[in-house]
Amino acid sequence: AAEKIQEAALKQTLVKGVGYLHHEMAQGDRQLVERLYQQGALSVLLCPFSFCWQLPGPCYASIVMDTVYYEGRELRFVDYSMADLLQMAGCACRPASDERGRCIILCHTPKKEFLKRLLHGSVPVESHLDHALHDHLCAEVVTATIENKQDAVDYLTWTLYYRRLTQNPNYYALQGANHALLSDHLSELIETCISELEESKCIAVENEMDVSALNLGMIASYYYISHTTVDVFAASVTAKTRVKGAMEILSAASEFSTLSFRQGEGDMLERMARHLPQALPPHSDYDDPAVKTLVLLQTHFSRGTMATDLTTDLKAVLQDSLKLLQALVDVISSHGWLKPALACMELSQMVVQGLWDRDPPMLQIPHFTA
Repeated sequence: AAEKIQEAALKQTLVKGVGYLHHEMAQGDRQLVERLYQQGALSVLLCPFSFCWQLPGPCYASIVMDTVYYEGRELRFVDYSMADLLQMAGCACRPASDERGRCIILCHTPKKEFLKRLLHGSVPVESHLDHALHDHLCAEVVTATIENKQDAVDYLTWTLYYRRLTQNPNYYALQGANHALLSDHLSELIETCISELEESKCIAVENEMDVSALNLGMIASYYYISHTTVDVFAASVTAKTRVKGAMEILSAASEFSTLSFRQGEGDMLERMARHLPQALPPHSDYDDPAVKTLVLLQTHFSRGTMATDLTTDLKAVLQDSLKLLQALVDVISSHGWLKPALACMELSQMVVQGLWDRDPPMLQIPHFTA
């Protein structure tokens, strides 16, 4: 099996019964390692914590090397989520044989008692619907499921969020669980969300009660993007927008705000930016997701090399870029502007081809070089 492996280091470890997985692994290598593990040919499998939800099978012993990861946006180490930790421990709770599974967690001593209570006790599943309610409401208004504010409150009563409000009010900053407090909380939440959607020009409010969808709301719902992204698109695009401007507007989309930042990555991005064809805006913050997205896109168009972790981030950026550009074209079309729309279509081709618009067309064909 080792003869079929492309990665040289992996060939050496597989012979000793040790395999590993990482984000930039070739698809064939990964499938082979997973198959060897499932067949019991490997006694040890190493992988990043983000792989805990896609492991190839159960194990006898699960070893968690520390319980934190570096979060570049906050410039500090952040604890794994409870769901991730429980999943990692759960890998050892489903052994293929009759042996009892074991989970070994290596952590900072003060966290030991907390983790013991977390893993041995029961943890309720809480709702985070209130953090993403705007886009849900916008979609329901577009489909006419919600036609007024009362419909929106009734919509919430059918969700897990409403059920958890009564069971764990302190988690949602409620003073109690009586009917009056719940009613006031839901009304205030709906009022806030609808007013913010109205400010984003996604919905219209009539008679302080009835709601209807506007063009930007329909675009956000159709392409499944955030209302804040559509608002940024509408506020940023002008009749003079060209490819460079469209690239900067695309990079500012809130979908890219979840990009992770690793330790020392800002300095690496700054060095990459010095070699880009188009200069970045002055005083750019390289810990800003929008700047990182812009650097990754330009490097993609130049077909430049980058670190393995940045290649993973680029894949995430490219995955969302096409639908965001289609939404941007729709926003521009609403104003009746031709040249900005053509610039966005040109940028869409650049994303797919991995080329600048001024590059020779023959470079699209495999094996052709300059």
